[in-house]
Amino acid sequence: MKFCAKNTDLKGVGLYAKDTISAYSVIADIRYLREVTKDNPLSESEKHLRDHQHYWPDGRTFIVDVPECYCNHSCNPNAYIYSADKQYFIIAKKDITSEEEITVDYEIQTTGFDVAWECKCGAPHCRGMHKWDFFLLAPEIIRESLPFLDPWFAQVHGKKIRKILNQFLKG
Repeated sequence: MKFCAKNTDLKGVGLYAKDTISAYSVIADIRYLREVTKDNPLSESEKHLRDHQHYWPDGRTFIVDVPECYCNHSCNPNAYIYSADKQYFIIAKKDITSEEEITVDYEIQTTGFDVAWECKCGAPHCRGMHKWDFFLLAPEIIRESLPFLDPWFAQVHGKKIRKILNQFLKG
């Protein structure tokens, strides 16, 4: 395993690189405990797992297993999530040094949620408040994030993305 889970200053528990991880290396495959459904919702004893769920494009929700569930958000992430044939991976976006926290941007694969949350990532250019919607991000963040979009997200939201790309051409 290229990482370990340990306490963070701001976010509880996070994933940290054991050694240097090269850009575009596969860090982990994301494993799931179980699917959360209407018939099998989070139980009272699982309420603490609410923040450890992964939302699939087909509308299904899964509880992410330990230790991958501790991959925290950053407005300046060093990794991203990528899927292939319904398997999800954490991939290094850039070189990650030994003992550096491994983070992803939760907001770049989401849209249509009616939820806002306060960010505690501590990045120099932290966005502060998040609305769980890629298409509400600032244009420069959208442009910089395009190469790291998951294929399913780009496919499902291709028309919106094409419209944004055309705006960049005009601007």
